[in-house]
Amino acid sequence: MRRQSPDGDLLARSGNGSAKDGRSFSRSRRIPKRPKGFSPTRRNRSPRVLIVHSSPVTRLGLAILLADSGRFAVCAQADAASTARELFEQHQPELVVTGLTLRGGDGIGLIKDFRKLRPTSRTLVLSKRDDALAVQRAFRAGARAYLMAGDETAEILEALDRILAGELYASVSVGRRLLENLAGGQIRPHDSKVTSLSDRELQVFSLFGRGFGATRLAAELHLSVKTIETHQMRIKEKLGLQSAAELSKEASLWMSEVARRELASAR
Repeated sequence: MRRQSPDGDLLARSGNGSAKDGRSFSRSRRIPKRPKGFSPTRRNRSPRVLIVHSSPVTRLGLAILLADSGRFAVCAQADAASTARELFEQHQPELVVTGLTLRGGDGIGLIKDFRKLRPTSRTLVLSKRDDALAVQRAFRAGARAYLMAGDETAEILEALDRILAGELYASVSVGRRLLENLAGGQIRPHDSKVTSLSDRELQVFSLFGRGFGATRLAAELHLSVKTIETHQMRIKEKLGLQSAAELSKEASLWMSEVARRELASAR
């Protein structure tokens, strides 16, 4: 049985209908050597995106938005910090979209981990929080963009394009709120109390404010109870608090104010 050359159709269209000639052409053609490590598939592949968010609806919406754009490929999704770390190491994404409040951890610590694991990866924060402290800590941890949960979807795509190009990005609403805070001197007293805390201490403080005890907090953050108690002692020293009860009360008041701001910004 006569076999047709794979190049036969192409050559026939160019005026040479001979399968034999096609095979001869394939053998005689000189193919330039490609550089070591060259991969056409890798070069043309869409940037991979890891989505990390506590809200299933937000994760679904982001996945649909990115898929429909045709410019990005969602490689994985997670709602827990520990799972996100594992998926990040597995997929090595070029981009991450993350919230700041996650199951089993917070976004600030996760951003730091991502930067250590793959410095070239870029993280976009999508959060309800628009206070200056949250924005500052996110960028200081290594985030490249910060957007509000209510921002236009087109701005999310623009932000991803911009940070891929090596730029920093803050959405219009985030920029406006920061200017309002600067103009009104709204680095508020409750904020000034916590600026002395490290990112881990602030994470522990916020979880105390959500009603976590030391044992539950240790399990949530995968730390020992002794480590949590050490953080607790340092937080009390920095904030001038005398007891665990005072710490719990102060943390609850701070978290209530954060929640009030989130509600106000959502209106």
